[in-house]
Amino acid sequence: MSGVEESYETALRGKKGTSIYLRDSRNRVVESFENGRLDTAAVPGKNLVCSIDADLQEYAQTLMQNKLGSIVAIEPSTGEILALVSSPTFNPAALSGLNRQQNYAELTSNPTKPMFNRAIMSPQPPGSTFKLVNGLIGLDEGTLTPHTTCHCAGHYPYGRGVACHGHISPVNFIQSIMVSCNAYYCYAFRNILENKKYISVDSALTVWREKVMRFGFARQLGVDLPNEKAGIVASKNLYNRYYGVNRWNPLSIISLAIGQGEIGATTLQLANMTALIANKGFYYIPHIVKTVGENERIAPEYYEKQYSGIAEKYFEYSIEGMNMATKGMGGTAWRAQVPGIEVCGKTGTAQNPHGKNHSVFVCFAPKTDPKIAVAVFVENSGAGGSFAAPIASLVLEKYLKGNVLRTELEQWILTMNLLTNIFGK
Repeated sequence: MSGVEESYETALRGKKGTSIYLRDSRNRVVESFENGRLDTAAVPGKNLVCSIDADLQEYAQTLMQNKLGSIVAIEPSTGEILALVSSPTFNPAALSGLNRQQNYAELTSNPTKPMFNRAIMSPQPPGSTFKLVNGLIGLDEGTLTPHTTCHCAGHYPYGRGVACHGHISPVNFIQSIMVSCNAYYCYAFRNILENKKYISVDSALTVWREKVMRFGFARQLGVDLPNEKAGIVASKNLYNRYYGVNRWNPLSIISLAIGQGEIGATTLQLANMTALIANKGFYYIPHIVKTVGENERIAPEYYEKQYSGIAEKYFEYSIEGMNMATKGMGGTAWRAQVPGIEVCGKTGTAQNPHGKNHSVFVCFAPKTDPKIAVAVFVENSGAGGSFAAPIASLVLEKYLKGNVLRTELEQWILTMNLLTNIFGK
């Protein structure tokens, strides 16, 4: 009724066989009709080979115990999903047997919504992880260069203003990713929308939105799971309705510069964006099934490269900034360091009007020839570097090394109960 089983029901189901018999007046079988000439044989359903790494999946689920959120890990070179976690989860066995109706009622009334797949169904503001997209679009548009610098006095001083945290100043492009400077990306986003090659701000916003969508946002990616949500990236039509035509400007929507405001992305979309950056400009549609039956290929679209349209050379600067962010030299992602592995990551803090902020982190590793891209979203847990970054780094370590040596960090994550931030107990 859901999941992979729903998506691949036709392949899994097979075909029923038929047997036609002659019966007597008492409905007793006498013989096969025409010696079975019209009978048909049953066709067994096909096996599926999934891309999920069972050990990684189990480990990632364990890390998310007593936490609300999701983890998605993707192999950048194929688009295969290595782990997909939505927490809290439930035991599928509860939905079979004599007590299934009672168990279903309890699951649907649970305030933590264990049947809601947060990984693909919960678009949330991506926070500062979205600066990676705005930075690349700025480079592509020519409104930003790798050497563009910005002085940050702790805030963006125009319009309603946007606060920033303490860090080195001024910063260039690579450093802006390393320290996650809000002011830098407010200037960058405003320059994109005020680009003189467009006749108006709303025309520039339309081009910007189209480029954002090529990163896999504001649309369904096409993962082979049901109920995937598209998320949202606001269009000029939304702002024209809200503010009125020609009555808004870049300062009206400056929150989009730092992944806030009228934007929402799923954890799957964030992991896919990270895989695209790891690949320096393209991704494969994420999928959870590798083969059907006897090594039959899955749908052809899963083997086709999806290009962002951004020149490969620009990704080098973003990747360097992500790498610097994890190295502890003022970088916001120092908790994502994994000894012996070059990690590239970006923190995000998604503002939450209903409580504590959400912790967001995206990363891939190794820096050269990436094997895994990860996105982690932990609800009501604070800044991106607080919980999402260390959880993602443990996932990286488990997958790339086979076991986790940073046992103190692991135990700290395992013992943290973040549900108290929401439910108070």
